[in-house]
Amino acid sequence: MKVLFRAFVLLCVGAIFSVINPLSGSAQEGMVRAKIGILVKSEKQHMRRAKVKDRLKAMDMLRIYVYPEVNSFVYVIHTDQKKVTLLSMIEHRIHSSTTVLPSIQDFYQVDGQSPVETFSIICSPKEVKELSALMTSQMPYKRWVSLEEDLLKRGEIDLAQRPEKPFVIAGNVRGGKETIKDPFVKDLQIFSGKSVLVKKYEFSVTK
Repeated sequence: MKVLFRAFVLLCVGAIFSVINPLSGSAQEGMVRAKIGILVKSEKQHMRRAKVKDRLKAMDMLRIYVYPEVNSFVYVIHTDQKKVTLLSMIEHRIHSSTTVLPSIQDFYQVDGQSPVETFSIICSPKEVKELSALMTSQMPYKRWVSLEEDLLKRGEIDLAQRPEKPFVIAGNVRGGKETIKDPFVKDLQIFSGKSVLVKKYEFSVTK
């Protein structure tokens, strides 16, 4: 009887735990998480972290950091409301260094020719064929807007399901052939998506 009673107690405790811990089991299945950030460098050499909706001046420079929690395809897309450009496609492996684009030494520079510049960072455990196709073909801007909206909807998660547990990333960054320590990596924010993660940064540009 004592053995049966103990087993009954353990079953009850397990059931209670599954209720109070909604992030366990199926709630976390298919969750995609990554540490992402964009570093902005002004003409005056001032550096700061970009916000998802931010302002830039012509000739400001950007550097993109991405570190997925699990093996993922990482796509970085740039648009100026006219042209869609695949800046990078990387198959990121667990325990790899943080990916830095264009490299740890270089920056993307805003030329001021467009009033709005966007950078979309997509992390997916599976290859997104339509994004990979950008390596060899062009995509109309309207088609990209539709595709991005679809990816955003697929990645939506309930706030109650958003995991807060941190995960450790490599202290080094990978950009080009160099592997260097970068203090910006320590404070990268964690973002989450369901089956796919899309993080979009939109910059208003002034001359």
